[in-house]
Amino acid sequence: MTAPPPSAAPHEPRTGPAPASSRADRPAAGPRGRERVLDATLALLAEAGYGRVTVEGVAAASRVHKSTLYRWWPDKAALVADALASRLDAGPVPDTGTTRGDLAAWLEGTIANYTATPAGAAMPALIADLAGRPGALDAFRAAFLTERRANCATLLHRGIARGDLPADTDVDLFMDALAGAVFYRQLVTGLPIDRDLPHRLLRLLGL
Repeated sequence: MTAPPPSAAPHEPRTGPAPASSRADRPAAGPRGRERVLDATLALLAEAGYGRVTVEGVAAASRVHKSTLYRWWPDKAALVADALASRLDAGPVPDTGTTRGDLAAWLEGTIANYTATPAGAAMPALIADLAGRPGALDAFRAAFLTERRANCATLLHRGIARGDLPADTDVDLFMDALAGAVFYRQLVTGLPIDRDLPHRLLRLLGL
């Protein structure tokens, strides 16, 4: 009589690594993942504009899971703000040899950044999104504007030292007048922001 086949060995749980087919197809998150996310955010801004950028789209483009993005940033506005602050270079401090030339170069760079780049086009909608959260808006100002205003302040203090500007020049107000004219035209009046605008502004301010 034939002996019955041995009973099947009990199933043992797998203790080794999961097979490749069951692993997530995304690279591990970490510093490099964060860099990919910031790069993908700027790329999508350039391609689609602020209104059409989504956290889901950035996650797909960067191959970092959406839940990881939400651990790093609370929402789209915070993500875009971080991308702009960390990826857009404030540029060197101009040194043309004259105060007028320095300020004209600074203004020309400012105009180019805010009117001819996807980041500049995104700025109005981003500020509107951040406006309801003072803490988030303050953080963006600190990260994005501090170096840019410091560069302009350097030019103004240099002009004061040269005697081109009065010793009691209100540096903050002077900077606001320069950049404010650009933003007012961009956001409110729609008047041209042409190549001659920096020079007309500086003449108006006595330079």
